[in-house]
Amino acid sequence: MGWKHDLRLNDLDDATEIEIVCKRCGVTRTLRAVQITKSQPELARLYCDEVEASLHCSLHHCRGGVRISMLHDGKEEGRVGGLA
Repeated sequence: MGWKHDLRLNDLDDATEIEIVCKRCGVTRTLRAVQITKSQPELARLYCDEVEASLHCSLHHCRGGVRISMLHDGKEEGRVGGLA
């Protein structure tokens, strides 16, 4: 289980930045947790994986599914990279 299964959106600090990347077209946007909860209050009590499933691309002609990541001090968290 990762952070997306353990944390609810309202558990995050209001200043926490969340990067939202479209899986279809690659458009990226960054929003603070408070911006998401203000625009869609029903998402506040959902776990982050459920929030990810509920969001979609911000481009009206795309509307693809998205991947979310938390940003801390301008660095992305939640993905593990590198060579094995």
